[in-house]
Amino acid sequence: MKRDLFRRYAWLVDTIRHAKKIPFEGITEQWLHSPLNDDHSELALRTFHNHRLAIENLFGIRITCDRSDRNQYYIADYPDNNAVRLKIWMLHQLSFPSPDDNPRAVARRILLDRHPENTHGLMELIDAMEARRTVAITYSIPTDSKSTLNVEPYCLRFCHGSWYLLGKDTDTGVLHPFWLDRVLYVRRTDRAFTYPADFRPKEFLQKYFAMDITEKSEPVTIGVKIGGRTRDKVRTLPMHETQKEVMVHDGFSLFEFNLIPGEEFKAAILSQATDSEVVYPAWLRDEITSQVSRMAEKYAGNP
Repeated sequence: MKRDLFRRYAWLVDTIRHAKKIPFEGITEQWLHSPLNDDHSELALRTFHNHRLAIENLFGIRITCDRSDRNQYYIADYPDNNAVRLKIWMLHQLSFPSPDDNPRAVARRILLDRHPENTHGLMELIDAMEARRTVAITYSIPTDSKSTLNVEPYCLRFCHGSWYLLGKDTDTGVLHPFWLDRVLYVRRTDRAFTYPADFRPKEFLQKYFAMDITEKSEPVTIGVKIGGRTRDKVRTLPMHETQKEVMVHDGFSLFEFNLIPGEEFKAAILSQATDSEVVYPAWLRDEITSQVSRMAEKYAGNP
């Protein structure tokens, strides 16, 4: 029964956030055609308000009425507030159908490469962040050797299908991203640390592509011509928060990014094959050209 209610809550939140703003009449119209509405009953106003209250009390997601705009409803602080996005993700996790409920359940036909909530050490890191305690991390580095570090946990980020910790190595004082898939062991210590009052995770990470945190430098403006199917993809799923479409042609668009281009950004551009071309700055175009030339040499002869 609880899962059915959570599914209703998730449906209501999704309906409103996808519409951005919607009147109660629009919500009831969509409810009539919802797969959760087996008997095609109308959504009573009292039930709607009960759901709103439960969603706010249980998950902290506020569904607000804009009385100045024809009494339309919207999700307060979405999508700019990261905490609200996290709460919506948590609601979806609880509402997800369990394959154990029914041997013929459709959940058996929904495949996930990875369950992000099952990443090793995630709860320990959240606990340490709340308590402002350092963590001892045993980390497998790409050479398959192991390294144990004492780290001040600054923030967590779910990015490109994986969880990452951004933390400061207490020995070197350097901030590093740690891919939690490579964490072999994590333990909260009794050693306290002071979280910098002026540190803003979102603003810090916005300078970089994903978790490709490189040497200290300043972001640059990057122009990339993107065409083919990739153009529609990056319009729907922007590659970076600073992405802007600054010029449109029949076959391509010019997108600008403002970030520090590390290896992950270059790899993302190269993964788009002939659909993407770096236009500026010249030094980045030259680096991409060099990598493309080395790739061409590898495929020039017999394997």
